[in-house]
Amino acid sequence: MKKYILNMIILFGIVLTSSISLAQTEKDKRPWSATTKLTLKDFAIKTRRLESTSAFAQFSVDYKVGGFDFLTKNFNKKVNNCIIKTASWIDTTADVTRLLIYEQTLFDISEIYTRQFRKALTENRMKLLKGSKIAEELNNQSMTAFSKRRIDYDRETIFGTDEAKQKDWEIQVQKELLLLNLFAYGM
Repeated sequence: MKKYILNMIILFGIVLTSSISLAQTEKDKRPWSATTKLTLKDFAIKTRRLESTSAFAQFSVDYKVGGFDFLTKNFNKKVNNCIIKTASWIDTTADVTRLLIYEQTLFDISEIYTRQFRKALTENRMKLLKGSKIAEELNNQSMTAFSKRRIDYDRETIFGTDEAKQKDWEIQVQKELLLLNLFAYGM
């Protein structure tokens, strides 16, 4: 179990670097949406019991910051949170509804940290005059915090199988998203 979590953190960290995530095609990515939840179509890899873990979603946070972006009022449209379909799998012989709820909650948690990153960019926009290194640092901080939170979520909900804890997390995550609504993509 610990080895699995460590491998997932390493894999997640590698994909989060903008150079790798930018290599993905736009067709391969689906942006986070408040109104459109994950479906089976968002998982390009379909597995069967015992072939792998029940489900895994690979998220990518891409950003394009530089030049005169310090003049930007906010960075909401400069930072994208997506699921990478071809790097995500789901066991179609398992409880797919439960797995989709679990993965959607992870996607929502990723959106919380994406919004925090947008907020941090806005608050530090004048530092961008000195270069984009500050954006890299803020992104790294945000994604490290997300990775830690993901472990807490997995541990507390037992990967979404503890229904009561899962519901508690869903409620908390929605509250946090509302608190950061000014930093949603379309705002």
